[in-house]
Amino acid sequence: MKTLLLMRHAKSSWAEPGLSDFDRPLNRRGIEAAPRMAHWLEERRLIPDTILVSSAMRTRQTIDLMREAVPTLPEPSFEKRLYHAAPGEMLNTLARLPDTAKQVMLIGHEPGLSILTQQFAGGQADADCARAFSHFPTAAIAVLKFEIEEWSGIARQIGSFVSFAVPREQPAR
Repeated sequence: MKTLLLMRHAKSSWAEPGLSDFDRPLNRRGIEAAPRMAHWLEERRLIPDTILVSSAMRTRQTIDLMREAVPTLPEPSFEKRLYHAAPGEMLNTLARLPDTAKQVMLIGHEPGLSILTQQFAGGQADADCARAFSHFPTAAIAVLKFEIEEWSGIARQIGSFVSFAVPREQPAR
């Protein structure tokens, strides 16, 4: 059994018009949301053993703030290929993971995350989770389970969509 946590980066800032998309930092709302979602993971015992993160500024800041809030989160691996990655690229990245990884988090971008989530779940989920298929809000986390022993066996439409959480529905600390 493998668990996959798909997370969109926290809310980014558009305050500097000349800044490249890759270099955009988080805004105040994003800075508040990232730790909130880290606590959500901790409360549900969903601490990943492996974290893959797009190398964009906003994704790096998201995981840094999460790790400050919950120090048991492991050191992430920053992957340039995850910056605005298509679902197929994310799938290939996951398929190369070592089989010792049981619970993996991938922090990336839209629209790839909502498409990948829908593909992994085969379009099947309860109403609370299915909303991720059309809109994956910033700092939201989708939890999927897979009945596989090896990450190389991960394929679309074989996962079970377990839960979906968004920052605005989590208590502030």
